[in-house]
Amino acid sequence: MELMNNYKETILIVDLDAKQCDTESLSEDMVAAGLGGAGITAALYERYKDRDPLIIGTGFFTGTFMPGGCAGVVSAKSPVSGKLCHVPFGGYAAVELKLTGFDFVVVLGSSDSPVRLWLHDGLSDIDDASDIWGKDVWDSVDKIREAYGDEMIQLLVIGPSAEAQSKAAQFSVNYWGSFDKAALGAVFGAKKLKAIALRGLDSLDVAEGFFGACVDLKNAICSGAISGKSGLKDIARDIGIDAGAIEKLASMTHRNNAAYNCPYAAAAFVKYNEAPSAMDMKGHPAPGCLITDIRGFAALHGAGLDAGQAMEQCFRQGIEPEAAAKAGKTEGVSADAGKAAAFSTAVPASIFGSGQGDAWWQKRQALAAVLGIDPMLMVMAPEITEEKIVALVQMSAEWDEFSADELNRIAADVIAKSA
Repeated sequence: MELMNNYKETILIVDLDAKQCDTESLSEDMVAAGLGGAGITAALYERYKDRDPLIIGTGFFTGTFMPGGCAGVVSAKSPVSGKLCHVPFGGYAAVELKLTGFDFVVVLGSSDSPVRLWLHDGLSDIDDASDIWGKDVWDSVDKIREAYGDEMIQLLVIGPSAEAQSKAAQFSVNYWGSFDKAALGAVFGAKKLKAIALRGLDSLDVAEGFFGACVDLKNAICSGAISGKSGLKDIARDIGIDAGAIEKLASMTHRNNAAYNCPYAAAAFVKYNEAPSAMDMKGHPAPGCLITDIRGFAALHGAGLDAGQAMEQCFRQGIEPEAAAKAGKTEGVSADAGKAAAFSTAVPASIFGSGQGDAWWQKRQALAAVLGIDPMLMVMAPEITEEKIVALVQMSAEWDEFSADELNRIAADVIAKSA
């Protein structure tokens, strides 16, 4: 087995009680047992569960040429279910984490004062965050980037809702919320961990033939189930979102955004403070927001709220949108709002006719969480077969012994250990 094509081979252990960071090696045995992502975060959770760990991990293919290889996972005990949950995060943040030089981050204990974790160039710092504790997500992102002097910094950050440890809270990826419907943002809050700031300039090696095989898979995906589809609105139509919510989304959409190396643009940047067609970069300072959670948008629209404005308030405060919709407002959300599952229910079970039942969806989400593949793409693209996954694992890690049986064992193990 060769790990340099997939990992930086380092696990960061952050002890907030002692305000200390240490590292340990990501071993071949750990990868053989869990492959990556949730397969390893689940094992780390078991090792440290007496200290209520919050674990952030990258997948086997995160940051590689694998189509959709953009995802990471945050694993912790959900305040909603009381069980281990895995929440995906993507965009560019998970790739940035791996390229900082750390594949996994285990956060133990809790701080006696607000802190932020700064990971860059193989270095880790626990910095004071008293200046941004109590500030909303958008202000916090701006101030952290200003403090470290880099607009490209990627962040996992919380707002006032998570600081108060609300069960309606979620962590945010930069400004735009997340797929966190398990209140893992409240776990950040309980630890007084305001943010994890990431800037990675490292790189991964590439196994011979891997790039070409990934291009072939990307071409198969683009000519397959997603062919002719475009943006979040087509996903919404396919999963039966209310026509009024889809019309509202379409009328506000300025552009569709794709995550790192993802062949489908599954996020919509919507404008409601200026015309969606406006291209002037000197327009309104906050023209709109980026929507990835179509169920949250639809729920707010269904509650009679201006969905765009309501999503912005949810993003600013760090509130999960469906929980806000249930309360009928975007502040003062009841503590028991929200729901949790082993994997994020923000990812629909069926997109473009791909749904084959709950067990199928759960396995595809487990594989996405282990491999670091965008969880939406795993549901949208049946072309990402288990046979293809096995072949790419074998090629990327020069690991001829890896088999479909091992892949299925790892997925089943993650499901069994989780909510």
